[in-house]
Amino acid sequence: MATAIAPTNSPAVTPLVSAGETLFGTVTGAPLSDNVLKVTAGVTSLLDGMLPMLSAKVSFDLDGVLVGATEVLTGVNAIVVAAKDKAAPKIVPSTSSASSGGA
Repeated sequence: MATAIAPTNSPAVTPLVSAGETLFGTVTGAPLSDNVLKVTAGVTSLLDGMLPMLSAKVSFDLDGVLVGATEVLTGVNAIVVAAKDKAAPKIVPSTSSASSGGA
């Protein structure tokens, strides 16, 4: 007898799309239009609702793949933000002339 796959109620598509939208905004410097946000909200809501059915049809952890992809997009966004950061270096060399010799 085959084991039943318990559907998950945690939406995994919405965070993925949000991470993509954030990355798009970071790269372009422009926010998405209200119409695009409305369309993506509708589509992600539909896909989140269908996720338990889709997860039951595939032979891998679809929820885990979506969560992992979200983490990747979030990491890429952090990289782009850091690369665009024009702030002073985080490590400032000491200007002290005193020796920090032994204990």
